[in-house]
Amino acid sequence: MRRHRALNISFLLLLCRMGECIASEASIAQPSRPSTTFPYFLRGGSTATATVARTKTRQRQRQRSKPRHGPQEFIINVQRLTTKLQNDTSRQWNNLQSNAKREWEQFLAELPRIRPQKFRSDSKLDEVCKSFSLVLTADNGIDTAQLLKACRAHLAFIKTAGSSLRLVAKDLEGNLAKAETLFHKSPDACRHLSAMLELERSAGIHQGNVLKDPSAAIGLLWIRRSLAFQAELYASFLQNGVHPREAAMTAYTKHLRPYHGWALSKLFSASLTQMPEREAFIAKFGGVDRHELTEECHALVARKLKMLVEAWEPLLTSWKEDFERLGLEDTRRV
Repeated sequence: MRRHRALNISFLLLLCRMGECIASEASIAQPSRPSTTFPYFLRGGSTATATVARTKTRQRQRQRSKPRHGPQEFIINVQRLTTKLQNDTSRQWNNLQSNAKREWEQFLAELPRIRPQKFRSDSKLDEVCKSFSLVLTADNGIDTAQLLKACRAHLAFIKTAGSSLRLVAKDLEGNLAKAETLFHKSPDACRHLSAMLELERSAGIHQGNVLKDPSAAIGLLWIRRSLAFQAELYASFLQNGVHPREAAMTAYTKHLRPYHGWALSKLFSASLTQMPEREAFIAKFGGVDRHELTEECHALVARKLKMLVEAWEPLLTSWKEDFERLGLEDTRRV
């Protein structure tokens, strides 16, 4: 009995010793972790099985901890960078638009307020057209008071044409004053142009067709010649392709140069060389700036100039007939 008990104790001690040896070998093989061979051994596993399991576990842990550098990670990095660039670009573009809008609004606020001009239906040109349309009477006579009024309105009108017609306006103003002087002295006797000329001729101040200067007759003679010159000039504005400078020289040669001396001819010719382009004349006659000249305004001014020229044609014809009938057509050069 004692012998069997002694054998059992010896056997248990042997098993314990074997277990310690196995644990000792496991700890040598895996120095980084405490050996767990003994528990696995107690659960019925083997030493090799436990070692393989621990090795796979450590490999999986190392794989999780290592950074990924494969194609998938590269694509993810590119996407992140693209998104960041898009966000930065969008933010910068929004800032740029905001700054540009603010600067533009500030620029507009600092600009002078310009009120666009429109063609006025009651312009000087309208007044001239209306005044000259009332000069001829029913029997084709000339109403002196209405003629002088129309010429005064026309003087104000051509003064708006600038330096190119300044000499023409000055000449018209001086001659108009000569005619108005006699009319204001005897308005009833000078009701018609023919009566006014007869009154002055009967006074004996002229020597045939050599007219006294100053006199109403000499003033009215040069006014008629000036209007004939302007009629041909304005008629050229109704045609495309003819520069006002050329048209003015043609009209001057026909209606004024035959009665101008050398000095006056040079003076007028030099003045007419300053004629601007056709559009500049149309804009001035319409009462607008050149850059504001529209097709509608251009057509309207051209139509009114045509009305004025058509009103002048019968008037100038009757006017010249009165001078020739009374022998007052002075053809001297001045």
